[in-house]
Amino acid sequence: MARSATKAPSKALLAILDELYAGNVVDLPPILLGEAREWGLPLTHWQGSHRLTPPLEPWQRSLLAEQLQLPLDAIGLWPLCDSSNTRVLESPHLVLGLAEAQWAGRGRQGRPWHSPFGLHLYLSLRVSPPKESLGVFPLVAALGIWKVLSPWVPELWVKWPNDLWIGQQKLAGVLLEGRYRAEHQDWVLGLGLNVGKDPGLPPTAISLADTSWQGQRRDLLCKIWAQWQQDFPQLTRHGFAPFRERWWQADRLRGQAVYVEQGNQAQVWQVLDLENDGRLRVGNGQEVHLLQSAQLRLRPLP
Repeated sequence: MARSATKAPSKALLAILDELYAGNVVDLPPILLGEAREWGLPLTHWQGSHRLTPPLEPWQRSLLAEQLQLPLDAIGLWPLCDSSNTRVLESPHLVLGLAEAQWAGRGRQGRPWHSPFGLHLYLSLRVSPPKESLGVFPLVAALGIWKVLSPWVPELWVKWPNDLWIGQQKLAGVLLEGRYRAEHQDWVLGLGLNVGKDPGLPPTAISLADTSWQGQRRDLLCKIWAQWQQDFPQLTRHGFAPFRERWWQADRLRGQAVYVEQGNQAQVWQVLDLENDGRLRVGNGQEVHLLQSAQLRLRPLP
């Protein structure tokens, strides 16, 4: 799920991929067929031409617009793009962006990654987080996903500041990214959630297909969307307080010792609790510190 991309695909491949994703059958010249295979695109040979056979049901804009109650032109769909977060930030009319694969996505602290085609849920949502809740906004988003999935995946938990794990393996990550535009701050919430069976995942990651969860990717998106439509306005009105009980249920590290890695240094601290602004309170019996998520990495002790 998190392999660095070395180059972008050709414009010719991207254009043909749009046709293939729309369900069209296309005659691919050998050079583009080779490039498509390099990118792992699931193609089948059909009557002398080629068709795309995605492992999961492709996104359909009209169906999503109806179910999410959004205008058609507010939804961006990309079979393959650089970063869905970037696309949404650069297009003020877009509210939601979905990509089947990305070659220049960004994780925390700007870490680059790209993704296999059509196996998972890659989502970018335009949001308006209150300034005083910026630090906790991704965590509230993760808690919404936890509420949707935990009845079917009881081992699921939320790892501060923005990840969902099953046991010691990562299932999903959430990222809040901002950009100034004409003296206005735009924000987009990015989600990468492993859904399909993916033999390319590293041992430290897991997918919903590896659990007892059974469902369709589109239905999962709609349930997460509905939960966020409840949670984000509540966060704006009341802050983090209404989510604290859910956090206590979803957290697995409170009272536990963890490694706190910052740069090349790692220290062991005990997790105490979470501040309303999203900072993590840790201590060692002698002193207490408040940790900012952007400055460090937190890792459970083995």
